[in-house]
Amino acid sequence: MAQMRDIFFPEFYEELQNELGSMAHGNLHEQPDPAVAEKLRTRWHLLGPSQPDTSLIPIAVDGGIQQSSFSDGVIVSVARACALICHPNRKSGPEIVKRVKIRAVRVFGGDRTYIPSYVRMIAEHEAARAAAERVLSEGSIPLVLMDGSLYLGRFPYAEREYLSHAQLLAELFDCIASLHTLSRDHSFPLVGLSKDSAVFYLYMSLLRENLIESGADDRVIELLATSTSPISLRERLRRMVTNPSSFSNLQATWPISDTRLIELSTSGTGFSHPLLLAPSIYYRKGDSLPSIYRRVRGLLSTSLSERVLRALEAFFSRPTTGLVYWRPPRSNRAFRLDISAGCLGDETAMRDVKSNVFASDSSDLSILRKVLGILEMWFCNDLEYDIPLHQSDKLARFDSTLYKSHYEPYIRSRMQSLGFVPRSRLRDLRS
Repeated sequence: MAQMRDIFFPEFYEELQNELGSMAHGNLHEQPDPAVAEKLRTRWHLLGPSQPDTSLIPIAVDGGIQQSSFSDGVIVSVARACALICHPNRKSGPEIVKRVKIRAVRVFGGDRTYIPSYVRMIAEHEAARAAAERVLSEGSIPLVLMDGSLYLGRFPYAEREYLSHAQLLAELFDCIASLHTLSRDHSFPLVGLSKDSAVFYLYMSLLRENLIESGADDRVIELLATSTSPISLRERLRRMVTNPSSFSNLQATWPISDTRLIELSTSGTGFSHPLLLAPSIYYRKGDSLPSIYRRVRGLLSTSLSERVLRALEAFFSRPTTGLVYWRPPRSNRAFRLDISAGCLGDETAMRDVKSNVFASDSSDLSILRKVLGILEMWFCNDLEYDIPLHQSDKLARFDSTLYKSHYEPYIRSRMQSLGFVPRSRLRDLRS
């Protein structure tokens, strides 16, 4: 490939020089606001060497997804997930709990974008719950470790999603709530570990604390409580304030991700104080429930709307998610760790958390410290940062060649037996 003649390379090289040359004077060099960095250090817990708690049985959960698209709007999503139960004293190796989830729907436009991730999440949560129940039935305490975030950063809010795949969304809400409720009721830790994270939740909460202490305008503090990034804050200030220059210090704030903020502002093995996350869904002022409840009733039939509303009720009734950043030993990188807030002794329902807020200073962090001690034991490097998760990733990863050659022919055959002629999209045939 390196010896192939590329007619576009001279133009590529010239454009690269221009683009990165201009960025070098702008946002390539991130630096945190000094006041925010100092506030973070007051919320940073150092973590010394510890003996892993062998009473917790780690369960590593990951999944993979593939999809077939046909020319008349039909898509078939196939997800598979596995949960590895890592008994510390068993020589036979980890137990494997497997799940496969398939969803075939007819959709048009942008709705198809999110369906595969929903199907994968359902498979992962079902595998995690089944594995946790197996460990509980043996009289042990599971530590469920999900790959990725426990938090829905983008809540399914668009009406077209409920018109297109309401049943799928109900399944998603139910399986998420079920796992969190099991964790709360049986007092075992449920955590998610993310490879990368580009959110600003921690940054914005620290900024808000600084402004409250400095006696800032209440309107700005209220905006900060519901703004997810400096960019969104800047835009909302522009629309609300007649003299934006009076808030020039906020407008000039350049976005810096939470992970980068940790890396630039702290040192040594440790973790940030848990930040309890509000639902990523719009609450109008004075509402006790999101307006999606009213929309669902108006969009769907009575039986289907009741099914979705029961699932939404379960989702918003379970404990919220605590956001933590962990810097492991032998690494300068920070990893995002989500933990069910019930593990911190805070069982406040998600619906009652109206803005991101730090957990109480008196919160019991002992379970969190135990979890981090186990993660430290399994940590090897920044790439395969957690050995059980790395193993589950290798098992669950869904190779596209395998899918096209082995799985998809069965899908086509089954569709044909039901009288449906699956026609490939022309763009797929061309590729």
